[in-house]
Amino acid sequence: MAKHVVKCDTLAGQGLGHYRISEKIGEGGTSRVYRGRDERLGREVAIKVLPPNTLSDESARERFRKEAVVLSQLNHANIETIYDFDSQDGTDFIVTEYIAGEDLDERLVSGPIPEKDIVCWGVQLAEGLAAAHEQNIVHRDLKPSNLRITTDGRLKILDFGIAKPAARLFSEDSTASSSGGTRFAGTLPYMAPEQVLGEKLDARTDIWAAGAVLYQMATGHRPFCASGLQVADQILHGTPARPSVLNLAISPELDATILKCLDKDPDKRYQSAKELAVDLRRAAKPAAREVWQAGSRGWRRRAIVMSGTGAAALALFAGTYIGLANRKSAGAKPEIASLAVLPVKSFSGDPAQDLFADGLTDALIAELAHIKAIRVISRTSVMHYKGTSETLPRIAKELGVDGIVEASVVRSGDRIRVRAQLIEARHDRNVWASRFEREMTDVLEVESELVKAIAGEIRTELTPQESGRR
Repeated sequence: MAKHVVKCDTLAGQGLGHYRISEKIGEGGTSRVYRGRDERLGREVAIKVLPPNTLSDESARERFRKEAVVLSQLNHANIETIYDFDSQDGTDFIVTEYIAGEDLDERLVSGPIPEKDIVCWGVQLAEGLAAAHEQNIVHRDLKPSNLRITTDGRLKILDFGIAKPAARLFSEDSTASSSGGTRFAGTLPYMAPEQVLGEKLDARTDIWAAGAVLYQMATGHRPFCASGLQVADQILHGTPARPSVLNLAISPELDATILKCLDKDPDKRYQSAKELAVDLRRAAKPAAREVWQAGSRGWRRRAIVMSGTGAAALALFAGTYIGLANRKSAGAKPEIASLAVLPVKSFSGDPAQDLFADGLTDALIAELAHIKAIRVISRTSVMHYKGTSETLPRIAKELGVDGIVEASVVRSGDRIRVRAQLIEARHDRNVWASRFEREMTDVLEVESELVKAIAGEIRTELTPQESGRR
């Protein structure tokens, strides 16, 4: 007699062992997840089931069993808890706790997340990873859809389906075929460079993925947003914009923490998830650091210093733009006699914004060319560097200039935000930097206003006599 096989696409209302299925709540490439009830213990559970077409795929079934083994080794508040692993009529299934809430990718649909929540969930993510890494388990597939936010605001790490003991990662992955799904297992936009290259992986690979998730939480965008396999090239060679460029509300501390996670050299990343958790906690303590205040009113950065009796506000400046006070000391003017304006970067992914960025580049070059004291490189020469990963000193040397003007633009709702900076190329030193925010009404009017503001600041910095400042 042929063995009866349960069809998992019609499981609703059926039973698997002493579990009763109620509804499907999720589906991935290798499994389907149902909400159910443990009829013995009277509790809600989640039941992950292999789809029927994998029943004859022994490698898929083996990975499924390994997931159950991996989960059984982990016991932490920020990692989903496994209850059972079993088979019925040839259907393998894993039973875990049912986690009410929403996946992080659902939360990100509405855009960036407030910094206090990023820090809170980031710490929990780091602590969950630390627990896994202590058991020598590397997740390898961290991404927003594998992170769940519970109804009471806790983060849970899900889906250890391709996790492995770190000691076995290189030997097994280097010999596996692509059809086996192990060598390049993972989700490309969240892969670390060594994962893309098929090299040896360790806990720092998960640190990179955590950084990519934190970046998306902070900006609403992945750090590398190209399509298809171009993402791999960006991961290996590109440099993501600082999160604070795309979201002015992000503090310098969180900025630095995220970018340290995303360093291409594993030795320069956090060496453990515990280290990441420490820095995230520091970012959550405004009394011990400078407080970054950014918003639609255009307040500038304010510094808070601690004394024995508490914090004292040093200064609070208001302006028409949000600026970084990175100027050199009075009287120490930079020796910049020639400038290159690099193509303005657009991080919106909107072709219309790309055109706006190109127009802003042209207008800046034309406006700065009016400064008699400096020589400005032509548009034709600088457009060669659009999208380049070359360092600024290298670009300056190739163009034969003393300074570089670099800018980026992003649109957020009805507002457009531009970050611009002037770099002294010889020492790769920031001379001036500011952020500008405007209502996106008439495009040409906004472009003209921004160009005048940026060029005016640079003119004042380089040639005070032209602006009446002697």
